[in-house]
Amino acid sequence: VNDKAKLRRTVKERKKPGNASAPEADKDSYNYGLLDNHIDRATYHTLFEELENLWSFMTVHQSASVSEPPIRERTAEVYMRHARLFLGWVVDARGNILDMDLLNELDKGDDAVEEQSATKSSSPLTASTSKASVISEAINVRKAMWKRLQQRIGKDATSADLKRNLSLTDIFLDQNTESATSIVQYILWMRSERNISSNYEANILRGLIKIVKFRFAGELSVSNNTVRSATSKTVLDDIPVVIELRKFHRDAGSRSKKAPRSSDEGKKWLDWSEYLEVIELLKTDLGDMIDKYELQANGQPTDQVDNEMKQQKSLQVKQKEIATTFQHYLILSFFACVPDRQRTFRELQLDKNFMRVDGESNGEDTWVIRHSADDYKTGATYGERPPLPLLPSLTPAIDDFIERWRPCLLRNSDDIPPSSFLFHQPKTGNPLSANSMYQIVSRCCYKYKEKKTNPHLLRDMIVTHVRKNSDASEKELEALALYMGHSVQMQRDSYDRRTLEQKVMPAVSLMQSINSVDKQQ
Repeated sequence: VNDKAKLRRTVKERKKPGNASAPEADKDSYNYGLLDNHIDRATYHTLFEELENLWSFMTVHQSASVSEPPIRERTAEVYMRHARLFLGWVVDARGNILDMDLLNELDKGDDAVEEQSATKSSSPLTASTSKASVISEAINVRKAMWKRLQQRIGKDATSADLKRNLSLTDIFLDQNTESATSIVQYILWMRSERNISSNYEANILRGLIKIVKFRFAGELSVSNNTVRSATSKTVLDDIPVVIELRKFHRDAGSRSKKAPRSSDEGKKWLDWSEYLEVIELLKTDLGDMIDKYELQANGQPTDQVDNEMKQQKSLQVKQKEIATTFQHYLILSFFACVPDRQRTFRELQLDKNFMRVDGESNGEDTWVIRHSADDYKTGATYGERPPLPLLPSLTPAIDDFIERWRPCLLRNSDDIPPSSFLFHQPKTGNPLSANSMYQIVSRCCYKYKEKKTNPHLLRDMIVTHVRKNSDASEKELEALALYMGHSVQMQRDSYDRRTLEQKVMPAVSLMQSINSVDKQQ
């Protein structure tokens, strides 16, 4: 189901002492990006300085004449991750991309390196390319980059000097379309080595376009003749290399709409009724855990509980196990009530965006999620969201979790102020991460249904269920889209996973009904 996880496990196995294939593990190409640690920061000093400035360029309003509106920090984090991966690939930071040390090869062979060769084709990303040619072109691009840097800082520079002084100005030489070569080669490598989907390719290009704009923003700010075209949002959009990359981005986006899914979703997909069964099974297991804990806590003889309870575990450990399972149950239940993005639930904070509302009108107390425009992905488009209420039937469980079990997950330290987050990582006491949420949903669904469903797929599942199994009106579908924080068009294009046959079935039934009436007349 998760090929990347399998690759990581394989590499770990190969790296175990005594394993004959351990040397091959050193060539693992899964981890190739720059790492945000003191070693890489010292080795690639200039690049990391530029990355820090890139962060400010993306997230802070710039007073310079050439700038773009700030983007959300979480979006910028994704772009920074793509930037570190790309730059790590360019410099072969982990030494696992090429079979040679190019810095030691600079003074060997022909000095006439074929620069920017990858852009000879009018549309290099649409051409069929072999793995051998991808590696060959990548070597040429890297040689040209290092030679330019060597000429800039001096032929006597050591490898350490070259790495420390490498800059985006050496990677993207000028504003011409040929400067897109390194990104083109990176995408081609990702296609051949990692078999990336068109959708992921579009995401990569979106982030790397930002780094290219940052590279040339300073030059355009100094220039006095920056004129924006009528179709551009900023003058940065008119840079030839940016125009070239945006063309590739549009092409990848178009292909992603028609391309089949890159993973076998049959191993992940649950009917909505099956997902609700997962929640009920999890609730049953949670109830059993609490019952057994209370038997032991009340001093009942161990022969009244099963073998698992005979293990010599402290009550404190068992409390944390129950708190963790309780947390899993609530998270899956929240997704069923409000099929939102996982960020919504991992960022819930008591009395800030998650609050208890007394049922003055209907007599049922309810917990409600409240979002400002800054609290969710599409807030810039849709603004403040209406209150997102959970089912009143969940209120007693939420109350019990907060009062009795949640404290078991908190860090007990006088130096750390009490956390206001609703959910926490059991081992560290930190708020849940995106990966934590993914693992919770995936493992719970696999435990009970042997399907590794992920949080975002839950949104697809509910939309598909509503459109397939209900007679929802257009108003109801529009309301559901607003409730989930996207447009009706996005609901149709991205979240509705019905087959074409399923989508046209209502029309088939309609025509059969019409013809049946005509025959009766």
